[in-house]
Amino acid sequence: VLVLQTARKSDAAKEALKWNELTKRCKLANFLSRIPADALHKANEQNTALQAALKAKVAAAAAAEAQTDHQLSMVAAATAAAADKCVEEATAQARNIQEKAIKAVALGALQAGRISELVHLLKQMSAGGTTTGFCLTADGTNALTDTKVDDIDCATLTPTLDAEALDYAAAKFTNTGFALVTTGNAKDAGAGNKCIFLHKTSAGSANAADVFQTTGPHLLAGTLLSVTAHTTTIEATITALDNIAKAGKVATPKQPYDHLYNAVAGLKEATPHSCGSDETSVMEGLVNDGSVATQLANMIKTAKPDLPDGEDAKQAEAILTAIAAKDNNRGKNIRDKILNTKIKNVKNGNRVETVISEISSTADRRTGYLLEHNKTRIQLAEVSKQLTATRQKKEKADAPKNN
Repeated sequence: VLVLQTARKSDAAKEALKWNELTKRCKLANFLSRIPADALHKANEQNTALQAALKAKVAAAAAAEAQTDHQLSMVAAATAAAADKCVEEATAQARNIQEKAIKAVALGALQAGRISELVHLLKQMSAGGTTTGFCLTADGTNALTDTKVDDIDCATLTPTLDAEALDYAAAKFTNTGFALVTTGNAKDAGAGNKCIFLHKTSAGSANAADVFQTTGPHLLAGTLLSVTAHTTTIEATITALDNIAKAGKVATPKQPYDHLYNAVAGLKEATPHSCGSDETSVMEGLVNDGSVATQLANMIKTAKPDLPDGEDAKQAEAILTAIAAKDNNRGKNIRDKILNTKIKNVKNGNRVETVISEISSTADRRTGYLLEHNKTRIQLAEVSKQLTATRQKKEKADAPKNN
């Protein structure tokens, strides 16, 4: 009887951990490992939108300076002003995405690393144990050798660093939490006397033969696994993350996973701001959505502050109608007239006139804008000089003659 009781006591509190429960955390780690790819994808999209708006702005500004058609020059200037607003908004969103991405990537990598390291440790503790001794098992009988989840090895997890959009819904990232991570008992009761990881020789005192010197509970892997070491009854419980948030936010974050959830939710909602994917779609869109008309009306009102209410908008509409010709494709027609404007440029050290659409570099277009702007200043200075000379001549002619 004594021998039997001793054997039973030695079997207690030596259960291995259950793989099908730990896979919940591995699925979370897999999801988090793809956060960098989504961050890069969003940043790239936003940069594309920013560059498109900038090219449209510089092209329209250069056309405004170069155009001899006064009305088309006004429309081009209004287009440049509307595109400038796009540049400002795209720049602000680029900063926002960068901030959200840094938080999500950093906290996601930290949590994914914690999960992967624990699985790696348990796998190494079980290596070579076959059916005799192991701390991680899928069937309660054998040491686990395959730690892949969805074809990704949870024990050697690496982040995805190529830009790729992330499907948050498919990963069960919801407005209430990480839906895949539900609570569960991670202790495999069928694998007794296999692992001393959570066993304590004496529950009430430290012992060099024990892994844990106190019973706990101890929080592992970023608080996602709660374990209690004991002489007779161990505990290993998966922390539930499926109901930690409300309406997409943890109002008062306390635990690491609360801050992680808010960071990931922030990146998810940080969608790129775009007025178009290239300069042509930016210009056409700004004309068609009324942004150019608004800027043009503001220009008219500034030049003619005494206009009756609404007259500035009417005049802007009349100008746009005249510039766009008779068909219905107003945005395309105005865009084409802007891009087909010839501007001064420098090629092989020589000044040349080039159609804007044939100048691909934003820097070269800016050079053209500056050359046209300088030409206008010279022309205005010459006109001013002529007017001054005419006035002085008239004053001299009108002056009383002394006899």
